[in-house]
Amino acid sequence: MDRLNPKAKPRRRFRGPRVPVDPLKLTLAQAATRQVDAAIDAFERGKFDIAVTLAGASEGMIERDGHHLFAGLRDNPRAKERFSKQKDWINVLNRELYWLKHGGDDAMEITCFDAAMMIARAASKLEARDWTPKMEDFRVWFLKNLDCV
Repeated sequence: MDRLNPKAKPRRRFRGPRVPVDPLKLTLAQAATRQVDAAIDAFERGKFDIAVTLAGASEGMIERDGHHLFAGLRDNPRAKERFSKQKDWINVLNRELYWLKHGGDDAMEITCFDAAMMIARAASKLEARDWTPKMEDFRVWFLKNLDCV
């Protein structure tokens, strides 16, 4: 069974939220945390495109001066040897995210690793106090499966 075209199952009709509904008030950290959690949910269902989009949005929301995964990847000395311009390396790191956001080629393959790395990047920008049990479970899974993702 193809996960993108699963067997037809009865269609659940859209019902929407119960109205009237109060607006959702969030801090940046809360919004970014919710996006990472939703990205992990999508990732677990094999919806790598949705996971990359949500995690990429979360990563972009949070400014962090301390160490985080994207900074470590961006500033990797081997990348500086391979790419004459840092912008070219950043384009490689964000290839799938940029394609999902802006389009380009007619098709793109988004792997489990691509989605997992984007989730890890986003989570690493959050403060430890903002991590959820779901993020910790993802971290444990990712480290355990890093060699085969």
